[in-house]
Amino acid sequence: MTTQNIGSSYPPPPEIYKRYTDENLAKFKQVKEKGIEAIIHENVALPTDFNILDLEPPPPLTEGVYSFFGEFWQVVDRNATLEENGVPQLFPPGKINRAVYLKKLNNSAVFNFVELLDTLVKDPDQAPEKIEQIKHIILNMKYLLNEYRPHQIEQRKKATNEINKRCSEFKSILQNVKNAWKNMDYVKMDIDTDEKSIHPKTDQEKSISSYYINPDTTQKMLNMIDEIE
Repeated sequence: MTTQNIGSSYPPPPEIYKRYTDENLAKFKQVKEKGIEAIIHENVALPTDFNILDLEPPPPLTEGVYSFFGEFWQVVDRNATLEENGVPQLFPPGKINRAVYLKKLNNSAVFNFVELLDTLVKDPDQAPEKIEQIKHIILNMKYLLNEYRPHQIEQRKKATNEINKRCSEFKSILQNVKNAWKNMDYVKMDIDTDEKSIHPKTDQEKSISSYYINPDTTQKMLNMIDEIE
């Protein structure tokens, strides 16, 4: 496959896929089971334009780089160092206080931008050099910010798990309320009226005072719970 095809928006499949016919795969299976010498002894016709053993999928890469649509990627997912990207490192190596150096780099970027404006007025030919300096400063800031990503992902994962836990608990409570409401046929309550004040009910009368809940009211309550869920 040409470099132009690899980098195109819709690259064609590699030519090697034509080797994976049903016939070739069947022969490859026989070679794996009996061995290449036994197959040759049986006068089985093998492909002549490539080695039948090349149909064996390559083992997964464990180190180095791989090519994907013309771009090279690290097998082990990690942030490439500034030096690997050809950018000078503007902060000391090792464990540092990132927040402090981010502020310093930010101040340096502002200072260099002001100098760039002055350079554009006095000597425009020197502007590309100043622009390159600002570029290096910004790339250093980006690198330091990216080092916060693992911590950010960990905190976001904890927050997501906590939210899911609270949602599960809330749904469980709603389900309990729904079940209790469905099983409730009567609600016993005391009537607080003027007549009650004049003629107070006995304890026995209070215990048998019950009022039937309208089915429409029950259904409305259940619908409200469903909407919350």
